[in-house]
Amino acid sequence: MKIARITAIPLEASFASIFGGEGQVPEQFRIPAAHFRRIPRSGQFTTMVIIESDDGAVGYGECFGLPHPLAATALVNKVIAPAILGAEINDPYEMTLDVRSYFYAMGNTRGAAMEALSGVDIALWDLKARAAGLPLATLLGSGPGPVATYVSPIPFRNTAAETAAEARNYLGQGYTSFKLKVGRGVETDLMHIEATREALGPSVPLYLDVNCAYDVVTAIALARELPQYDIGWLEEPINPDNPAALAEVRRASPVPIGAGENDFNMQSYEALVAADAVDFLQCNIGRAGGVSGLLAVGKLCTKAGIKLAPHGVGGCAAVAASVHACRAAESFHAYEANRLLNPLRDTMGVKPIELIDGALIASDRIGHGGEPDLERLEQYRLDRPALN
Repeated sequence: MKIARITAIPLEASFASIFGGEGQVPEQFRIPAAHFRRIPRSGQFTTMVIIESDDGAVGYGECFGLPHPLAATALVNKVIAPAILGAEINDPYEMTLDVRSYFYAMGNTRGAAMEALSGVDIALWDLKARAAGLPLATLLGSGPGPVATYVSPIPFRNTAAETAAEARNYLGQGYTSFKLKVGRGVETDLMHIEATREALGPSVPLYLDVNCAYDVVTAIALARELPQYDIGWLEEPINPDNPAALAEVRRASPVPIGAGENDFNMQSYEALVAADAVDFLQCNIGRAGGVSGLLAVGKLCTKAGIKLAPHGVGGCAAVAASVHACRAAESFHAYEANRLLNPLRDTMGVKPIELIDGALIASDRIGHGGEPDLERLEQYRLDRPALN
């Protein structure tokens, strides 16, 4: 079985098109977290990767979409595809090693190049599982079933009462663990943390995500206020590019530290571990090497004695592949069920992922089960020809 065709398609679901204009988009969608305060979100983006074999098997993958999908799309179509077309389909990571080495030699160890490789890896794993007639989790040595899940985001809201209402809404949907966005100053953060804890009750798992909003001093100041709220982790309290500084926060923090969604390769994860900077690694499957990368980070977690809690932002293929990979990953703790409005995740797929008793379900369908409906996909294409 050989690769016959690779196609990458850039996709956008703009909030303006959903709400009927830019001025109609609610603030909690435009600015759900600290890193969107200067550059608000305009919608959801991703790159869908479709790989076909010479005997008719098809696999679907996905590259992380923010801040824009065109770069990863071009790299798949113009660089990766010509390099691996005609190759025998075997181990996905091994199949792309030469391309990875090329990107590294060109200095592209982060960003779109790594996202492009991630989307191709996911598609290759999906193709292999579909060709074998197996669920991806089974091919990976586990099997379909529930995946421990926490829901996010409880986004930035103007009042504590609105934040509490967001938390109660998720409770009513059946979720059992929760993540609150913080990063607006310690005093403001604590007001919303207290409201969320009161809304959820004393024993429900609650995590916090700063989205890199603070410096070391402010991050420590917030962390020292958290024991009274029984917080499961403080995520990305500072910029991710300084493991030594993050380790300083961790040494001073009475609550665990998580990071990793903005890292792209094993060297970055190994640096976080070597610095004793984290208690949880939070890789994103569409950024950090696809299925192969997520499993490798899990092995690193086991070696380091820490936990894996993958980032959950993505469309239908990325989320489906993630839950299957989580079933097989070592040292797995929980997966993020991101619920920020996203048609690319919730309505573009042939079949949505189920939530049962607060857990996402890795389906028993062949492959990862998150393949797109190609007719629905067309409405989100960024590369559609302009109408005359």
